[in-house]
Amino acid sequence: MNTRTGPAGQWGSGFESPPGTEAPRRRPRLRYELLGCAWHGHDLVGTDAATVVADDAVVVRESGGGPRWHRCLRCDAWVALPPPARPTRDGVPGREEIVLPLRGRPLKSRYILRLIAIDRGLHFLVLAALAGGVFAVLANQTALQQDLTAATSSVQGLFGADVLGQLQHVLSFAPSTLWVVGTGVAVVAVVELVEGIGLWRGRRWAEYLTFVMTTLLLVPEVLELTSSVTVGKLITLVVNLAVVAYLLLAKRLFGLRGGAGAEAAQRDRDVGWAALERHLPDGPTTEPPLTTTTGAPPGRGT
Repeated sequence: MNTRTGPAGQWGSGFESPPGTEAPRRRPRLRYELLGCAWHGHDLVGTDAATVVADDAVVVRESGGGPRWHRCLRCDAWVALPPPARPTRDGVPGREEIVLPLRGRPLKSRYILRLIAIDRGLHFLVLAALAGGVFAVLANQTALQQDLTAATSSVQGLFGADVLGQLQHVLSFAPSTLWVVGTGVAVVAVVELVEGIGLWRGRRWAEYLTFVMTTLLLVPEVLELTSSVTVGKLITLVVNLAVVAYLLLAKRLFGLRGGAGAEAAQRDRDVGWAALERHLPDGPTTEPPLTTTTGAPPGRGT
């Protein structure tokens, strides 16, 4: 195996050889920061600054008359860009002016929570359609009973006696029962929608609400498996168990693994300025290790 190494410290903290020359890992680690930059572009600052000083080295550096090296605040890539022809500000924004993007575990958590939010959105659509169907039956129950009676032979021939019996059973429900069922399904649909919106926005209360609702749904799912086992039921159960386990352990609900305090500490460790400083090239390096082609800023600049 061809190993490429340099003097100790030459390539910065955490790098044993020039980035991009290391031997590939058998199981490459998924970097969610790269997904974010692929979707939103690099998060750069100081692209419109007239001057760059030594204190700005965490986010942007000059290379002795050549292009400036701007650091992506999300994925740590260094992008070579020419100084602005018409700068709109004197210097690079101070740290108090910069909103750091999510990275590390908090960014991974956001992607997972949004996957759960999408799942809750699908639940909402199905339940809303079901509730609408129940209320439609309630509003037209007499007419539907008459139509089904007139088309009994046709329905039985097309769908079978079992389907016909189920339709007759549904249409025989008392109006009060249909009201209760329709209202209950509508309420659950709204709760699913609220869960999805809260999870998409990363709200802590939505994590608790999702945990409680999903845990309650596990009971009828397990009981349903005692009567009949299907692939769909098993997949649903496994997905809901994974959601409950993730929220309880990874999101540290109910004080587990340090609770909200440990969650906040993890966020500060991965997203704060200390995290950016931990991944800087060591010493007075004039050109950061990660390079890209020059051109227009591939992301937002301030």
